[in-house]
Order: sequence, then structure tokens, then C-alpha cells
Amino acid sequence: MHNSQPNEVSRLTNSANPLPPGGVLVPMEPKLWSEQPHYVLRPDKTTIGRGSSCDIRIGNPTISRVHLELEWRAETLVLTHLSPVNPTFVNGAPVAEPRLLHNGDIIEVADGVALRVELSGGGDLDATQFRGRDTRRMYAVLSADVVGYTRLVEQDDIATARQLENCMKIVRDRVEQMDGRIFQIIGDGIVALFNSAGSAVKSAVVWQSEIARRNAELPPTRRMDFRAGINSGDLLVTPGGAIVGDAINIAARVQSIAPPGGIFITGVVRDQLQGQIDLRFEFVQTSEMKNLSREVRVYRVEF
Repeated sequence: MHNSQPNEVSRLTNSANPLPPGGVLVPMEPKLWSEQPHYVLRPDKTTIGRGSSCDIRIGNPTISRVHLELEWRAETLVLTHLSPVNPTFVNGAPVAEPRLLHNGDIIEVADGVALRVELSGGGDLDATQFRGRDTRRMYAVLSADVVGYTRLVEQDDIATARQLENCMKIVRDRVEQMDGRIFQIIGDGIVALFNSAGSAVKSAVVWQSEIARRNAELPPTRRMDFRAGINSGDLLVTPGGAIVGDAINIAARVQSIAPPGGIFITGVVRDQLQGQIDLRFEFVQTSEMKNLSREVRVYRVEF
């Protein structure tokens, strides 16, 4: 079947235009992967990827060394997908052929790594207003917090803040090693998203074990114990980058009943892990979660 997109690109980019091109890429929320408020597009070509030669470097393991290229053709901006392994999405649709971009388009180069196109000037009649669509994706959700955090702060707020920073770095590093990403950090609480339940559980086991070893060197009153809950389910992802769904709420409620230093998972996660991971799971209870009409099976991860 003949694809009309290259014809549109060719037609628009071959037109004469005296105005110089310009624009920026703005990281979308949540943007924990970037500290930059925006990235300025080069006047000719801008490459995005993990490699050191790229104009915009993003240290995400699921991004290829040279993932995509943005090229000015006259005053129009064209995206060419270059990764042989991982996809690029524009407004939720995968890019196969060169794609003409407009103001407001959302470029997603990895899970949770999205940039909004903002072109100079306001004359783009095709500017994307509501072109983006909500999408649904399956995620494993890890929710964790510190047990007795208020007591630790009351004892020594400065020492607790430093201790929390060190522990959060351990969690963040182990999450990223399992190809997960930090979705939210609020106070002593953290939420991470993974593409598989196995990665979520393996990550939690590793960082919980590492934090336990650190705690063993401290007095009992200064130990910082985390509790973790893991669930898996369908989440709604909006064009603006918001992620919502019961799977996150359930993970947080399972976390709230986990013991210090422990990991609780839902029955959904346990079912997904059958035969895939060398760990034992002990049934804890069938807990009726608040504001949910269904029961949730809960298991303790033994590690």
C-alpha cells in the first residue's frame, strides 16, 4: 500500500521559505530522567540517543546509541527513526517512515522519556492541540516507603535526610539496573514502574538486601527499614505523561501492610512469576482493600 506520509514531507519541505528554523524540545512530566528545562534544536540536524556523539544524550538502557534524528528541511522539522531495536512514538503512534512534526507533538523515545515539540513562531496551522491519545499499558508497579520515618526525623532530621538520600540512591540504581524507572518520589515514599513483574521483584530483593546489610551496622534506633508492595496491571497514560490506574493504588495498599524490610506482592504478580524466578512466596491473607470492590490475594516474598 502506498504511504502518503513521505509525499507530504517531500511536498512541504521543498517549498521556498526565507525564515530560519528554530525550536526546542521540552521534557514531559514526570521528567526525573532530565534536569534540563528544554533542549535547543540545532539549525541543521539534531540526534537523540544514548551515545556520546548524540546532540541530546539520554542515559536510558532501552534507548539506542543513535535512536532518532530531527532534521530541518526549509522551515519544517522531520523526524527519522534510526533504532533497529526499540521504537519511537509520535503522539502515541510508532514511527516507521520519516515523520513531519508540528507544534505540540509528543515524541516518546523510551518508556517514560517523552519530549514536546515547541517550534519558534506561531504560524503552524497544523499545531497539535488534541492529537495525542490516551493509551493503556501493562506495568508492574513497585511502591515503597520507610517504616517509622517520622520517628527518625524527630530524633535527628539532618542525619535522617542524609540516610534517606543514600537509601534512595540504592533503590534508584537497582531499579534502573532492572530496566525500571522511578515514577514518583514524595518524602520517604517511592513508586517505580517496570515492564515485567519479574524485574520489579528482582529489583526489590536486591535493594532490600543491600539496605539490610547497611542497617546491620547501625544501632536499632537508627535503622532505616523500607517496606515494599508490588502489583501488576493496566495503567492509563495520557499524552501529557500522566499515569493513573488502580494498579498503583493497590501496590501502595499492599506496601502499607508489608513488614519492615519485607516485600509483599499481589496474587496477580505471583501468578505471572510462576516458573520464571527462583523465589518462594508465602500466602499472607486475602485482604479487602479500602475503596475496592474486589479482594486481593497477598503473598510474602521469601529472600
